Order: sequence, then structure tokens, then C-alpha cells
Amino acid sequence: MVLNGNDIKKFIKEKNIIENYNENYIGSGSCDISMSSTILKIKKISEPIDLSDVEVIENMYEKKSIGDSYLFKPNECIFVVLNEKIKLPSNMVAHIRPRTSLSRLGIMINFQHINAGYEGILNIAMYNFSPNSYVLKPGMRIGQIVFEELSKGISEDILYTSEKTPVYQNEDGTKGSKIYADFIGKVVRHFKGNYYFIEDISRDTETDEDIVVYKPLYNRTDSMLWTRPVKKFFETIPDRPDNITGQKHRFELVEELSKDYVKEIKEKKEKEAKK
Repeated sequence: MVLNGNDIKKFIKEKNIIENYNENYIGSGSCDISMSSTILKIKKISEPIDLSDVEVIENMYEKKSIGDSYLFKPNECIFVVLNEKIKLPSNMVAHIRPRTSLSRLGIMINFQHINAGYEGILNIAMYNFSPNSYVLKPGMRIGQIVFEELSKGISEDILYTSEKTPVYQNEDGTKGSKIYADFIGKVVRHFKGNYYFIEDISRDTETDEDIVVYKPLYNRTDSMLWTRPVKKFFETIPDRPDNITGQKHRFELVEELSKDYVKEIKEKKEKEAKK
């Protein structure tokens, strides 16, 4: 059931589902969202980007403070950091939708689904597909958020906060894509030829950076569990004589081996469960 405006106000008061919002932006079935003074711009990369090239994707965003205004040019795409912080309970999802007044000018934002239990400040892709330039200003309304209550009976294990790594939880809106989370449960090869399995992506409490947790697929006497910051895990390596694989990055995905290894683990667990 979609929440009406009165229920939105009620849940804001009781559950704090939106912070830093404008009460005048609440309508009959939604609440308008607005842009802050911070945006992310995508740097132009000359070569085609492989979506498994984490280092390139990590470094493709430029954080920018727009001050009092920003000149939004034709065919430009930016990521707008919202003023509002969203905090959803476990029985509610939300959807961000474009604002009609802007879409009729040729300015669109992406439709965004927000999972139950999510908390954070989103950035929203905004695209100017018109032939005109527009002046954007902080505080300007760019879209609307619609809230829906989930049917009863949802279990804790399928909530966003129960995912092994909810990488966008508690974000501040200034980070780009974390597509490297797709590497969890996959096999990667080190440039020296050994294979490893990515167990998880964790977060360092001191630096707030994402850390890869991985294990070797061969016997070691020192440790069978290792960690390395994401940026260093997938970094480009210089030409060196011990790079026997000839690969570009420190670790690279081995898709076929990942399927075989995951299948092997699943079959092993099923056999153990039958004992």
C-alpha cells in the first residue's frame, strides 16, 4: 500500500523515515526531494571500460561543490547528492521518481528503488537530453519519493541489512558505483598465478574504506584468510618479471572457475546436510 501524505508525516514523526526534508514538499502520496550543493561528475575515459575493471570505475568520479549554481549542459549526465537522508524500517520500501516539470524540459532523473532497511543519503543520476543549457541551484526540487508498506510475513534474512555486504548502507552520497560487490563469492587470480576466493567485502572502522576478505585456494601455513583494501586489491600493476600471467591488475576475475568452485561448495554442503 502506498502511503498518503498524512501517513508520510506520521512515519516521519514516529520512524524518522526522512531527515532534512521540507514539510511543504509533502503531497497527497509523495514527498519531493531536492539537490544539495554537491555533485559527482563522470570523467571521460578514452578506452572502453570493462565492468570488472574496479580500479578504473573507482577513479572515474569527480566530486564537485557547485556553490550557488551549476550550468547543466545539453547531453550531460551528473550525479546529484540529495539533501534528504532516507531511513526505512524493515516493513517499508521506497521509490524515487522523476519530477514532471523537469522531464517536460528534457531533464530526467533515474528511477530508484530503495530496499527495506536502507539508511543513507543517495546520489541520483540526472540527464539533460534537451538541446538547451539550464542553471541548477542547490535546494531545487528534482524528483519525488513514494513510500510503500510491505505485506506481512517478511523474514529477516531477506532484508537489505541482512545481505552479506549491503555496500550502500549508511552512504553519504559522494561515492560512485560499488559494482565490485559482485565479486563476492567469485574466484580471482593473482598476477603470480595463484587463485583466491573472495569471501566478503568489509569496512575498516578507522578509515571507512572497503576491504576485500579473501582466502587462498591452495594450502598455506601462515594464514588461510587475508584482507586487502579494495583500491589495492584491484590496482594496476607495473611491468615486472614475476607477473607470470601477464594480467593488467593485481587480481582478476576468473568467471568459469568461479562457477565450478561455487558449484563444488554447494554440492559439498548438500552432502554434509544429508549426513
